[in-house]
Amino acid sequence: MNFSEIIVSLVLFILILFFLLKKNNKKIEQTNSYNYEKEVTFQDKQIQMPSSIGLWLPKDIEDLSKRNLRGIVHKIFDSYKIFDYKKMDLNELNKKEWHSWQVSMLLMLFKKDEEYFIVNQEEIFHDFLLNSNENDIKSFIHTILRKYKKQVDISSKKDKLCKEYIWTNKEISILFYFLANYKNFKI
Repeated sequence: MNFSEIIVSLVLFILILFFLLKKNNKKIEQTNSYNYEKEVTFQDKQIQMPSSIGLWLPKDIEDLSKRNLRGIVHKIFDSYKIFDYKKMDLNELNKKEWHSWQVSMLLMLFKKDEEYFIVNQEEIFHDFLLNSNENDIKSFIHTILRKYKKQVDISSKKDKLCKEYIWTNKEISILFYFLANYKNFKI
């Protein structure tokens, strides 16, 4: 073997070694990435339970007795059931058809730590809710609370709040589902 053949052989050997090492590094990276993703999946972070602390509602609603509040919420729920949201597609659920006065009543029930018992939830609620986990529902409620605090003027009178159709069918569904189930959630 002459000198040039040795150099060519050495270069080929180095190239082959380089490609093998590179290929092996990719396998290691994929393995590490895979393990990391598995780890993240197993360590699902528990979303904190929504709180009514700092939630201010219109004075007329704050002053309602629990009995009167429950009666009003029951009437709102009767209206909710008539529309049969379970059968709607998600686009229809995103329509804004509920006003701030109604939402204020539902939030007041939560603020007074009152659960709203609903029989046969499978027949009433849309599949997106029934298939949601506890973390999803908590996250939805956090979003609703932020929207309420940001967009609702609690100093407004009932007449004005009844004209604020800023709440979707989906948000009302989430609120009712939450009120029916939140006492079973982890804190």
